[in-house]
Amino acid sequence: MALEPGEMAVTIEYAKDLKDKDIFGKQDPYCTIRVGSQQYRTRTATDGGKRPVWNETFRFNIINENDAEITIKDEDVGHDDFLGTARISFARAREQGRDTSQAPVYTKHGKQHGFLQVSLSFTRNSSLKVQAHGPYPGYPPQQYAQYTYPQQIPGYGVPPPAYGVPYGAPPPVYGAPPPNYGAPPPAYGAPPPAYGAPPPAYGAAPPVYGAPPPAYGAPAYPPPGGAGYPTVPQPGYPPQPGYPPPGQYGTPPPAYGAPYPGYPHK
Repeated sequence: MALEPGEMAVTIEYAKDLKDKDIFGKQDPYCTIRVGSQQYRTRTATDGGKRPVWNETFRFNIINENDAEITIKDEDVGHDDFLGTARISFARAREQGRDTSQAPVYTKHGKQHGFLQVSLSFTRNSSLKVQAHGPYPGYPPQQYAQYTYPQQIPGYGVPPPAYGVPYGAPPPVYGAPPPNYGAPPPAYGAPPPAYGAPPPAYGAAPPVYGAPPPAYGAPAYPPPGGAGYPTVPQPGYPPQPGYPPPGQYGTPPPAYGAPYPGYPHK
């Protein structure tokens, strides 16, 4: 026969022949009662000694719990002394509605030292079944209830985007070099390029500081019209017609096969 859920009222009346931990004066006992995850504490019976009286009632909602564990301690400054434990069964109270029992009190070494009188009163409450067998609020997460494994949850295991990359942008191709890979760094002190302007081609000469930027799409090297480069040919390389001026570096030698001037002909 299944046990019905309900409310159990536990009244801790008194204890008798407890172990005395105080050498001088009388000890001050109190009880802690625990049923499942629910726990309460009685008041301290000041100078209760070995026969403390409490007469306090505590109410517990029970479903599958069948007993209560009661611990008795002596309240002291700094550290409370352990006097013993007692266990109360709910079986008769759940069947008959009421029960009064004297439970033996056992010390740490398992030796009986006195007893504890407890009265029980049980009231049935079938509405507690819904709370016992219903889902706990917030668990499991409802938005993931349709997935069997965490790997099926959208986005599970996907690494976050790199810092500065807009969220949702496609990831870069694995092994591909980053943008502008191998491009030379800008000259020290040069102004930064305009926002959105294409980067300079690799190997192109840096622009002259303060000069207006070239038109978008114009070749960066060499500049149009040879601006910035000398128009006077360099001496000796390559030979230019009419340069150097006549007589500046002496008379040029005659052409190949022509008679040498001043040489006597036979």
